[in-house]
Amino acid sequence: MSGLGVMWQQRPETNDISWLLAEETDEPLVRTVKPRVTVLTPVYNEEANLARYERQVTRVLLAHPDHEFEFLLIDDGSTDRSWALIQELCARNSRFQGLRLSRNFGAHVALCAGFAHAEGEAVVTLACDLQDPPQVVLQFLTEWRAGAQIVWGHRRTRQDESWRVVASRLFRGLLQRHALPRGSRFTTGSFFLVDKKVAECYREFQEANRITFALIAWTGFTQAVVEYDRLARTAGQTGWTFGKMMKAMYDAFLGFSPLPIQLITRTGVLLFLGSCAVSSYLLWCWMVGRPVPGYTSIMLALMFLFGVQFLMLGVVGEYMHRIYVEVVRRPLYFVSDRAGRPRKVPTHDN
Repeated sequence: MSGLGVMWQQRPETNDISWLLAEETDEPLVRTVKPRVTVLTPVYNEEANLARYERQVTRVLLAHPDHEFEFLLIDDGSTDRSWALIQELCARNSRFQGLRLSRNFGAHVALCAGFAHAEGEAVVTLACDLQDPPQVVLQFLTEWRAGAQIVWGHRRTRQDESWRVVASRLFRGLLQRHALPRGSRFTTGSFFLVDKKVAECYREFQEANRITFALIAWTGFTQAVVEYDRLARTAGQTGWTFGKMMKAMYDAFLGFSPLPIQLITRTGVLLFLGSCAVSSYLLWCWMVGRPVPGYTSIMLALMFLFGVQFLMLGVVGEYMHRIYVEVVRRPLYFVSDRAGRPRKVPTHDN
C-alpha cells in the first residue's frame, strides 16, 4: 500500500470491491476506494471529555480526505452521563457508534468488545481524554500504508507524575527482558494501530486476564514505532491508578512470563542449599561436643522458611485460580445497549 489513497484490486468473484470492465477493451478499470479505519475508544465516566473528543476527532480525522474513519465508543459501565452523551453523538453523526457494557469490566475488556465489532481495514485505539493526540493517528496510517501491520505510539515526553514515568519504564524493561517476544517493538500503553489481519488474530485470544498491548505484541507481524509527545489531561480524573498499574504488571508476568515460577524454583534451591550448609555446621558442632544453643536463631529461621513457603503457595495458587477461570469459560462481557447503526463498506466513490 502506498500513496495517499489505496488501490484495491479485487477479483470479480469477491464482493468487497467491484471491477468495472470497459466496453471497448478487456482491461479492468479499478476505482480508488478510501481505506476504512475503525477507531476504538473505551469510555468510563468521561462526561467532561466527550464534547472535546468529538470536536478534535471531527477536525483532525473526519476532515482528512484520504481515509474513511468510523468511531466506536465503548461505554464500560459509566455511572455519569457518558452513555447519554454517546447516544446523542451517534444520533448527530453516523460516523459514530456506541456500545454499552452491562457493568464496568475494565479498559482491556472494553477494547476486546471493540475489536469484536471493528470492521475497518485498520483498527486504531484512542483514549477519550486525548492525552494521546489524534494527529498521531495520521502518522500511524502513514506507517501502515508503508507496510507496517502494527504501529506503536511511543511516548517521547509525557506530562504525568514522575512515579508514573519511572514505573512505566521499569515495566517495559522487565517485559522486554522476561516476558514478550524478543525483537518486538511494543510500548506500554494502549495507543496503537493494527492491520485487519492482526485484529482477526487478536480476536482468537480467549483468556480472561487481558493486557491488550501484550497480546498484540505476542502476535508478531511487521511493526513500526511513531514517537509523540503525550499531553496532560485537561478534564476528569484518570482511572489508571497505581493499583491498576501494579495489577497490569502482575497480570502480564503471570500471563506471559515464566519468571515468577522460575523465581520460586530458584528460591527453593537456594534455601535447600542454605539449609544443607547450616545442618552440616550444626551436626559438626554436635559431633565435637559444642552444640550451639539459640532458641532465637531457630525461631527466626523457621519464620523465614515458613514465610517463603507461604509465598510460594500463594504464587502457585494464583496460577491455579487462573486455570480455573479459563476452564469455566465465563463470557468476557455483556453488551446491554447500542447506539448508531453499522456502516457498510463503500464499494465506489460518490
